[in-house]
Amino acid sequence: MPESLLLPPHFGLLAVDAKDSTRLPSRQQAPLSRALTDVVHQGLRRAGMEEMRREFESNTGDGLAFGFDPKWLSLVISPFAEELNALLQEHNAGTGPRIRLRMSVHCGPVPVEPGLPGDGNAAPRGETHRLLDSEPARKGLAEADEHTTPLVVIVSDYVYRTVVLGGYCALPGARFAEVQARVAGKDFEQTAWMYVPSPSGGLLRRTAAQPPLAKGTKGEAGGTAPVGMPREQTRVQQVEFGIAVMDSALRDVHHHSGTRRAPDGS
Repeated sequence: MPESLLLPPHFGLLAVDAKDSTRLPSRQQAPLSRALTDVVHQGLRRAGMEEMRREFESNTGDGLAFGFDPKWLSLVISPFAEELNALLQEHNAGTGPRIRLRMSVHCGPVPVEPGLPGDGNAAPRGETHRLLDSEPARKGLAEADEHTTPLVVIVSDYVYRTVVLGGYCALPGARFAEVQARVAGKDFEQTAWMYVPSPSGGLLRRTAAQPPLAKGTKGEAGGTAPVGMPREQTRVQQVEFGIAVMDSALRDVHHHSGTRRAPDGS
C-alpha cells in the first residue's frame, strides 16, 4: 500500500539562459559563463538582496539556476529584474561578448540534499527550465532589438497570481502579458506571464497592434493582462509590454524605496 510522505520545503526557483552562447568561439565561452554569473550576483546586491540565500545553485555554462526562500519572490521580479536588465545594458556597451538573457521564475516543493545527487531536483525545477526554453521566451528575445532589450522574464501562472495579483510586487499585472508556454518536442504547455523591462522591435509592434483594456476590465482582474497603454494615452512610446520606457535609462523607474525592504519588513 502506498505510503503518504511529507512534502519537501517550497522554494522560489530562478533560472537564466544566454541567447546564442554556443555561436561564440570556444575561447569566449568560459569568460561569458563567468560574466553571466557575476552579473546575476551583482544584480542581487544592487537590488538589496544580499541576505537571500541561494540553494542548489548550478551553472550550466550558458545559464544559471538556484532556489531561494519564496518570501523573496516579489523582489526577484522587482527590483531584481530591472537591476539585472540595467547591468546587462552596461555590460553590452563594452567590448566583450554581448549577453542577452531569458529568465524564468517559478515556485514549488523541492527536496534539499546538499552534496548528494538529485539535490534540488523535482518537477517544479524542471518546469522552471521548460518556461525558460519555451517558445514565447525565445521568440520574445529574438524579436527584440539586441541593443535595447537584453532581458525577457517569464513567470509561472502560480507566481503571477500569488505574487503579482496578490499585490506583493511593485509591478502591477498590467505590465505582464499572458502567453502559452510551449516547448517544441516536449510534453509541456502552461499558461505563463511575460515581462520585458525594456521592450523593442517586434515586441513593440505586437503590443501596439493590440487594443488596450480599460482600467477595471477582465485583464486587470486576472484574465488576459492588458499589454497596451491606458486609453487616454496615444503615443506608441508608452506601450506597456513589461515597462513603459523605450530607452536604457531604467534605474529610477521602479526603484521605489518600499521595494528594497526585506520581505520581513526589516
